[in-house]
Amino acid sequence: AAAAAPAGAWMPRLEPWGDADLAKERARAMAMPEPPGYTGPRYRGGAAIDEAWLRQLMDFQKTGGLLPKKDAYLIVLDMIDRLRKENAMGDVTVRPGQTLTVFGDLHGQYFDVLNVLGMTGLPSPDRPFIFNGDFVDRGSWSIEVILLLFSMKLKNPDAVFFNRGNHEMLEANVIYGFAGETGSKYDLELFNLFSEAFRNLPLMHLVNGEVLVVHAGLPGPRPRVWLPGQTHDPEDAVPINERAVSLAELRTIDRYTELSPNSYREAVDEAPRQEEKHETDMRMIIDCLWADPRGGSGYGPSYRKSRGVFMFGPDVTKQFCDFNNVKLVIRSHEVKADGFLYDHPTLLSVFSAPNYLDTGGNKGAFLQLTPSGPGGAMQVTPTSYTAVPHPDVPPMFHQNYILDNHPHLCRRMKKKVVAGGGGDEFGDSDFAGYQGPDEWEEV
Repeated sequence: AAAAAPAGAWMPRLEPWGDADLAKERARAMAMPEPPGYTGPRYRGGAAIDEAWLRQLMDFQKTGGLLPKKDAYLIVLDMIDRLRKENAMGDVTVRPGQTLTVFGDLHGQYFDVLNVLGMTGLPSPDRPFIFNGDFVDRGSWSIEVILLLFSMKLKNPDAVFFNRGNHEMLEANVIYGFAGETGSKYDLELFNLFSEAFRNLPLMHLVNGEVLVVHAGLPGPRPRVWLPGQTHDPEDAVPINERAVSLAELRTIDRYTELSPNSYREAVDEAPRQEEKHETDMRMIIDCLWADPRGGSGYGPSYRKSRGVFMFGPDVTKQFCDFNNVKLVIRSHEVKADGFLYDHPTLLSVFSAPNYLDTGGNKGAFLQLTPSGPGGAMQVTPTSYTAVPHPDVPPMFHQNYILDNHPHLCRRMKKKVVAGGGGDEFGDSDFAGYQGPDEWEEV
């Protein structure tokens, strides 16, 4: 378990931020001192951002520059205001002549983000972007990535769209580097604001009524009963549901939440029972952020967590698409050798962090979607690319800030010996689709 928190130790804020709280934080940010001798870009509000400012920010951060703390706070506060106006499922319309670009996991790999933006260009009303979660953690330039993404959305709020990934979660951010990076580059009160922004992120977007973009996967089995003896054998399956979850049901999810270790344990039952609405919402959020496809039919246990997360088969995807008149589901969440892969006939994965963790050897990819004509189906074009060099800073370097200054936030783990290998100590490996994990448990 984590070390006991000393008196007065910093702890992440868990209570919701109300309007008065945010107004007070904005006043505190406005009163922050101006940085002496600073000559880089300044944030003067979303309406003041143009392409030249974005490119100045990109170059400034590339050479190690950091926006002033005051500006970083105001960007996040303005993003919270914007995201609070959005829904669990957003709708995106792409017209003939326009191209929608979908990015998968970025994981703080700023120099690869700059490289891919050199290929796609910057977003605009005719060139909208969807960033499909996992913007931060793992890579050591998550601050640079997220401030650039937030700035792009503040410039074009109706042309840049975000989905929440499992690494836009407070628990993951404390473990995998983003909290430590925010603390070392700014302070941990800014991390609390980032967490509030992440809690307000949409879960998915529906493109032209026919393509659903979600970070991880589709809704799990109903009833949601955990079978302790179930294996990863494709023949060992929970059958598909009597009917698929509808898009209308997904739109009603109350997305504002944090997942804790207990959330996964409580996301399944020992026997069938009637769920409360808040339980159904939490379970579908787990599916949206954590589920993975599998080759076998029905549902099976995930490699990622010891309980509560499911994998879903091609029959589940087909049932969902047929029931909802969806032609394609785009998801991310897993490393793919070429950066993209059709896991099922109507399920396409995209992962945009090449040479993940500096050791993956994988390519990254982005997808470009264009209508074939008025009322025509979306044409999907994947583009793969390789990693580019970056400064000699290893992945998760900034996690040392948490280890050194806030050890009470860390957990001691021990390995459980199981068949296979390749996960990590918190059951969160993006390589999980390729190999079974080592399982760990708290000491």
